[in-house]
Amino acid sequence: MRYCGVSLQQGVVLIGLALLLAVPVQAKLQIVASVKPLALIAQEVVGDQADVVTLLPITASPHDYPLKVSDHKRLSAADVVLWVGPELESFLARPLGNLPPERLITSYQLPGLYWPDEATSNHHHHAHAHAGRDPHIWLDPRNAVLISQALAARLAELQPESAPLFRANAQRFAAAAQLLDQQLAQQLAPVRKVGFAVYHEGYGHFVGRYGLHQLAYVTYTPERRPGAKHMQELREVLGKEGKCLFMEPYYSAQGMDELARTLNLRIGLLDPIGERQVSSYNQLLEQLGQSFLTCLADRGDR
Repeated sequence: MRYCGVSLQQGVVLIGLALLLAVPVQAKLQIVASVKPLALIAQEVVGDQADVVTLLPITASPHDYPLKVSDHKRLSAADVVLWVGPELESFLARPLGNLPPERLITSYQLPGLYWPDEATSNHHHHAHAHAGRDPHIWLDPRNAVLISQALAARLAELQPESAPLFRANAQRFAAAAQLLDQQLAQQLAPVRKVGFAVYHEGYGHFVGRYGLHQLAYVTYTPERRPGAKHMQELREVLGKEGKCLFMEPYYSAQGMDELARTLNLRIGLLDPIGERQVSSYNQLLEQLGQSFLTCLADRGDR
């Protein structure tokens, strides 16, 4: 049977296509993470249900990064902005102050976060350039789990039909992070008493969680050059029981090679952010743990 040159079957197909076109396609949620480690956590939670963008380039400082016009547009268009807080990304405090609070997850303020026990900390010169406690909270897997759970809860509110998926992804991430935590504790146990110094004071969560013996740091933050007095104190501390001096891939530290050679220190490389080849949170911490182990192992008897 044909009506106006169109068969009944063709008419049904055309009506079906019209109905499909009339149904609005739901746009993916847009998540902006301030730094790569938070983006790695977020990606575990969202799966393919949202787009995750990292705001800061890997080599940029989270303390004084100059936002571009495109960055401001990303922040304004984001459904959720995931950041640590003004204790780390101080440059974001003002622009994020213009966004509704429900679009922000300030990780530093999440209830239940785990903090290094500063009262029993075994490293010297424990002064911080950061306001308050060490903001590199993602370096403790337990905190990463809390961040993932907070994000899953917020996304469930924004997209209720995907809530079970977000929660399941967060639970899967938590299980993997717990296993990773146990593996790191076991791997690093043999080197817990080996003394070392880090380039900047940003590893308290990792050092505290696994009971490592950090003696000192070269500088408070990567942007500050250490003074002569601090360098002399560093030399004295490392000369007594230091075995390793850790640098970072994004910063050149003049004089560190000479210091290590003079004190017979092994030089290691720590990356708390994750270079381009790091594609998951677990990989980030696995590489960090391996970096500690490689530099500290088989040196405890010196």
